[in-house]
Amino acid sequence: MQEFILHESNKSQLWSVLKEILSTGKRWRIKISEYREKRSLPQNSLMWKWNTEIAEQLTATGVSQFNDEEVHEWLKDEFCPAKPVTMLGKTHYVKSTKRLDIGEMHKYLTDIDQWAHQKGLKLTIPDSCEYRELQRKQNE
Repeated sequence: MQEFILHESNKSQLWSVLKEILSTGKRWRIKISEYREKRSLPQNSLMWKWNTEIAEQLTATGVSQFNDEEVHEWLKDEFCPAKPVTMLGKTHYVKSTKRLDIGEMHKYLTDIDQWAHQKGLKLTIPDSCEYRELQRKQNE
């Protein structure tokens, strides 16, 4: 079944979607949860910018060389919440920024920002970026 995002504006379409599903003769489980936007492209872009900046700054210490992919994997392991993925009746918990919604991604970025600050790393936060706007809204 495809995902159906229910809203006041499309509630009349719900019955036709349900009739189509029921016409298959199969049994269905319907789960209703609040809709939340997936992480945004600007959030994703900022995350990759930070991964690169962190890799460059850590490499500059001379201890070891790092690239943005390695930093991404380490930060995911450290700060990304695990999400359930069920296949063939077995559930695994995976850490993937692709599975985060806008709020969860903001929290993830905030955790990275705070960690970097504590380590003396400097991250670029453009004044006009979505992350900065969400920070401002939280502080209001």
